[in-house]
Amino acid sequence: MAVAADTVTLLSQKLGLKLESTDVDVAHRLGKYTPNKNRPVIVKSVRGQTTIDIMQRAKLLKGTGVFISEDLTKITAEVLSSLRLKEPELVERAWSRNGKLFVRYRGQDRNQLVSFDNYKLWLAKPWPNKNNVTTRTTYARKVSESNN
Repeated sequence: MAVAADTVTLLSQKLGLKLESTDVDVAHRLGKYTPNKNRPVIVKSVRGQTTIDIMQRAKLLKGTGVFISEDLTKITAEVLSSLRLKEPELVERAWSRNGKLFVRYRGQDRNQLVSFDNYKLWLAKPWPNKNNVTTRTTYARKVSESNN
């Protein structure tokens, strides 16, 4: 239970939430132990509202070396990557919330829910190759540059 207690303490301090060990159902590290290397921790909360509160405040961790992301299914994670990288001149921003994907297309003011029917469309699009990289800044590049 040390991982759960440490996680609750860290999130309480960094996010300003009143969390207790009883708010966490399961918490454990992923992957094989390697000395001097941090492993990701997967956490399942008892209540859905706790998860929502944590995810809404995750941006407060920027610059701390601590990252929070959803545990997406393989196909959803691949579609999210496709949205972000396959057509950066079309997609301004793509993100997930509660397992659902959202996208904002360039020139539009509203966010759009990506329906499961559109997953095949995005998965079928070709990945950009190194010779055909667009000069537009991708979301990943913006984030990495802002940390420098």
